[in-house]
Amino acid sequence: MKIRVKISHATKVDNSKDISKVLNFFRYKVGTTLDAMIATGVLRNSITWYVVQLEELGLLQAVFVKPDTHTGFKAKYYSADPDKWLKKKQKELSLFEEG
Repeated sequence: MKIRVKISHATKVDNSKDISKVLNFFRYKVGTTLDAMIATGVLRNSITWYVVQLEELGLLQAVFVKPDTHTGFKAKYYSADPDKWLKKKQKELSLFEEG
């Protein structure tokens, strides 16, 4: 699958192979951006930028927040597996209520 990424002229983050590595990491594992950096070798600042892009494309979502296994600080854990994503409850519409 070809991923289109918006590139700003001010950034040095433009390796489309790297964003594919990051997406593939999150397809098969739930983890933090630090986990992705360790597993893929992609720079962490690039990964955080790719995460924003992948979220905007609807390909990635944060599934929970807990302390990072490496640092102990709270971190978002991401997944590209829609089965692991948080489901938003849809409000049931009624024909008899206003709003």
